[in-house]
Amino acid sequence: MRVLLALLHYFKGEADSRHSSTDERRREQRAAVLRRVIDSWRGTLGATTTLNIETKRFERMRGAVDGLDIVVVTNGTDHLLNEEHAKARGVRHVTAQVDNPRMLGFAAHRLFADMRHAYDLFCYSEDDLRIADAGFIDRLRAFQDAFGPKRLLMPNRFEWNPAGPTLKTWIDGDLRPGAIERWRDPLPDEDFLHLPMPGRAPVTFRRAPNPHAGFFAISAPQLAHWMRQKHFLDLDCGFISPLESAATLGMLKTFAIYKAFGPDAGFLEIEHLDNRFSSMKLPGA
Repeated sequence: MRVLLALLHYFKGEADSRHSSTDERRREQRAAVLRRVIDSWRGTLGATTTLNIETKRFERMRGAVDGLDIVVVTNGTDHLLNEEHAKARGVRHVTAQVDNPRMLGFAAHRLFADMRHAYDLFCYSEDDLRIADAGFIDRLRAFQDAFGPKRLLMPNRFEWNPAGPTLKTWIDGDLRPGAIERWRDPLPDEDFLHLPMPGRAPVTFRRAPNPHAGFFAISAPQLAHWMRQKHFLDLDCGFISPLESAATLGMLKTFAIYKAFGPDAGFLEIEHLDNRFSSMKLPGA
């Protein structure tokens, strides 16, 4: 399994900004987050080491995937990528140049098209999303094997926040009715899917009322299908903003999108390394 991860990263410090990608006060914190995200992918899916207590030696073990290439895509020099850390983690730096940095994600779509014959799985991720499950790729594959390539599984994003309504908060709840129907309705499908699991009840997936996760992963055949559509690389920013559209709208136009539902939400999850959503002052919980 050859996996390409494109991490979309932008930072340009500004005074008095409230956006994490432009808040000069958060420069060091954002740089550390990027390093954590890179390490989470390399450490979770890459080669690992076991301490053999009997022989008093470290033994290297193969990773969860055979090959993982990580590319950080930036807008010119507006970034916090540490070249020494990138080299140590085998990360490649690709620069794009866009007038609106919120359009940067579309550069990853072009990158995927250029590399379409070199990988089995193509992962798109914003720069503050961390994985911690060595079975993350296997869960994506299990969904595709069970339900076919016309359907796509998105992870559920969560935040850890001791000051939140609970310690763990899922942050991509349902959108208002009608928000995505113009893209969703042309691809009718089941509202719920169920994946049998040994020794427990089936995992439930729901056709996502909110398809956004800041992330998507598609197989090589799914990428080929997407590239055959008229809307591929149309730069449509109609879903919330250019940032969300680059991460989600192409998938929404092309596939029926599902997320693990209810108590099964953690079947495929990804951590948002921030707490701005879980810190919102809202009623409930």
